[in-house]
Amino acid sequence: MTNFQEFAELERAGWNDEELAQTYAGLFSRASDLAIPAMLSALRPGSRVLDLCCGHGNISEALLKDGHAVTGLDFSDTMLMLARARIPGGDFLKGDAQNLPFEDNSFDAVICGFGMMHVPDQPAALAEIARVLHPGGEFVMSCWLGPDRSDAFRLYFSNVMTHGSPEVALPPSPDFFQFTDPETTADLFETAGLVLRKSEQVASFFFSDTPEQIVEVFAKGAPRAGYLFRSQPKDRQNAIRTAIVEAVTDNYREGVHFKVPAPSLVHVAEAL
Repeated sequence: MTNFQEFAELERAGWNDEELAQTYAGLFSRASDLAIPAMLSALRPGSRVLDLCCGHGNISEALLKDGHAVTGLDFSDTMLMLARARIPGGDFLKGDAQNLPFEDNSFDAVICGFGMMHVPDQPAALAEIARVLHPGGEFVMSCWLGPDRSDAFRLYFSNVMTHGSPEVALPPSPDFFQFTDPETTADLFETAGLVLRKSEQVASFFFSDTPEQIVEVFAKGAPRAGYLFRSQPKDRQNAIRTAIVEAVTDNYREGVHFKVPAPSLVHVAEAL
């Protein structure tokens, strides 16, 4: 594996930042929550589920309401604090997706909502998922479609590229959108001991009260996207913000609010 240490540190610092965690929970998850029904529909009733990269506990809460037994795991103390506040008495652990603290065959299902793209060693994480699943157990994950198919991601990243400084760049990292390619996904799963059974596109959206909130979703609610914005000189930040606000105002108004498409994919796999 390529050394993604600097990327790992960026992700760890980002998800432990209180403002980022709160912005993700309050704004970004307005879109990510829309994939939860499709993810839960793939599970057998009453499953013992690991909510991997559980974040602020939105999926864990839905799993519990649906009658599943849930353990949530995340590497961020800040996100776990939000999850425990959301679900007092919930089973939440701090841990590494690349080295899970569970015995073999511990779970009927593993669910990972938009978390796999943030893991430095994704093949290791997938192998760990296959290890802790019962044979025939389900792995369900969601991911964002890329700028070629997502208005929200195209709007943000194209304006960063157009109006940002070429000197600002992210550290080397896994391809954020590689799981949107069916063949790549199937190959990664197969190598880990998982068989891809189904992929479903979900109509997700970012909802906002003001056009400026769409900027905040990315600039303050995601580590990599936020780094690309915060690292810009002030005049470049202003140019990026102005361009996005104008585009949202002109194209994505719905009544008194704004709605920007951000479609996602849900993959369902089975452990061998």
